[in-house]
Amino acid sequence: MPPRLRGRSFGQNTASGGAPPLTPSAGGLYRIRTPLEHVDGIVVYDDDHHPHDDSPDPPPAAQRTEWPFGAPLHEEDEDQGTDHAVTRRNTQSVSDVTIAARTDSMGEGALADKAQEAPSVDQENQVRQRQGWSGGRNDAEERERIRRIEKQGKEGRAQVAINEKTAEQGGAIDPRTRKWKDDIVTYDTVDDPTNPKNWPYFRKVMITMLFGTTTMCSTFASSVFSSASPYIQEEFGVGRQVVVLGISLFIAGYILGPLLWSSLSEQYGRKGTILVPVFIFMCFTAATATAKDLQTIFITRFFGGVFASSPVTIVGGGLSDLFDQKERGAAVVFYSLMVVGGPCLGPLVGASVSQSYLGWRWTMYLTVILTGFVLVVDIFVLPETFSPAILTRKAQRLRLETRRWALHSRHEERNTEFSYFIEQYFTLPLRMIATEPMVTCITLYNSFAYGILYMLFGAIPIVYEENRGWSPVAGTLPFLSVLVGCFIAAGINVTYSNTIFRRALENSPDGKAKPEMRLPPMMVGSVTFPIGFFIVGWTSDPSIHWFPSVLGFAFIGMSFLLIFQAGLNYLIDSYTSKAASAVAANTFLRSIFAAGLPFAAAPLFHNLGINW
Repeated sequence: MPPRLRGRSFGQNTASGGAPPLTPSAGGLYRIRTPLEHVDGIVVYDDDHHPHDDSPDPPPAAQRTEWPFGAPLHEEDEDQGTDHAVTRRNTQSVSDVTIAARTDSMGEGALADKAQEAPSVDQENQVRQRQGWSGGRNDAEERERIRRIEKQGKEGRAQVAINEKTAEQGGAIDPRTRKWKDDIVTYDTVDDPTNPKNWPYFRKVMITMLFGTTTMCSTFASSVFSSASPYIQEEFGVGRQVVVLGISLFIAGYILGPLLWSSLSEQYGRKGTILVPVFIFMCFTAATATAKDLQTIFITRFFGGVFASSPVTIVGGGLSDLFDQKERGAAVVFYSLMVVGGPCLGPLVGASVSQSYLGWRWTMYLTVILTGFVLVVDIFVLPETFSPAILTRKAQRLRLETRRWALHSRHEERNTEFSYFIEQYFTLPLRMIATEPMVTCITLYNSFAYGILYMLFGAIPIVYEENRGWSPVAGTLPFLSVLVGCFIAAGINVTYSNTIFRRALENSPDGKAKPEMRLPPMMVGSVTFPIGFFIVGWTSDPSIHWFPSVLGFAFIGMSFLLIFQAGLNYLIDSYTSKAASAVAANTFLRSIFAAGLPFAAAPLFHNLGINW
């Protein structure tokens, strides 16, 4: 026979007339505990109700002759040899059902019998103890729990009062005890030192310099290859136009890269989306230096450009994180100088290294060394500047410290689905070009100027090496005049920002100037740009001294920076929250021009002549 389970069961011994005791209450109510052990397969044991209760069961009321609720259920005989570990395996829950009935529904005789046979006070206490209603130990624990709750409530109310008083005085509230509205974590105060806009000016200048030098590593790599082209052409036995692919494919990487890096920077912050791609760019540049065939050079140059475009794309957004509209103009001046400084210095360094005993491969090795040094400094010094990423980390820290798991930043409420990311972020620069007329116009003009700058990599060697017979190193020195023109433009932009633009800010009711106030320097550059080309064409004949033509290239460099920086400032001021995407749209389109125009330099100057 299968072993008999301990406990109560429905329908067992119901005809025997036995029943559990009824406990009278002060209101004339009787309580009876109805077992539900075998409902839905549940089996419950006495020890489950009160495992430490060793008091004897109440004596059976066998003398009762009338039960208003029908025949009661009896407990089964206890089997002392049954193993609890086996028999209690199917136990799922314990349920006590209390049934109350008023004595008015009973007959007078039944009332008299119940009054005579009411359990004693000790029996009632035993029943209450079995059901977990009271007890000395339980009462003490309950009182201690209530005292703890009251103490915590008093401390919480005291902290709330302190926080309110601190807020009234304009001070910072402890973020761990602060009651955040809608559980959204923000900066503690307007002057919160963790807000990048509130960082010391010296620190912001240092970060701007790091942003600029990181960008210069990228643009330096784009142009240093141009001076190595004749030596690559000689080593692999190909024509000039084929070697130009090394420059154009690198710039072609700037077409794809901005769409990716701007999107990631506005999701995960600036620092990681700059440092990781720059490291990979450094690896591809080292692969170019060790390439054994032309195919490897072209492939590594393209992917190097994809990853090198990260700082060029993201730094504009990083500057908008650090500076307000009043200070941003000077910061963008420095950034623009780094964007132009790399391409202007690259040919001179490349020519000097290529014609030395080191060879053209060391132009790539020097790029790796320079980028590696800047990258190490960035890792230890460059902080995160993207406010949503800073607040997200703050919310994560507060959740762990306070165990308030509802705390979050507004940035964490974003949709993280891949399809949403592609639609809203990856394609955002393209949609801005297609749907924002001012983005389209400013970007097109910037792209034309930027393409002309990269066309000079092929034009200046023709003007001075082929036409005037200068050496390879001397033939790249006119690039310095382009750089000098950029410095002149930087001075003009800083002066404009500190005078006319500052007055516009001060006279504005809301303390903000219209983005169109950034455009007057571009108007000046649009006039001087063709003047520079006219001077170069007019004085390009070898019979004329070289200085006028060099002066013309200085005008071209000055005009380029006036146009380029004004366009960037306008885009950043107009689309501050999406500055990285606006700059990415600019980088995307201008890279198409910069990748294509170098191919036109040699046919254009050879077929039409330098003066035309």
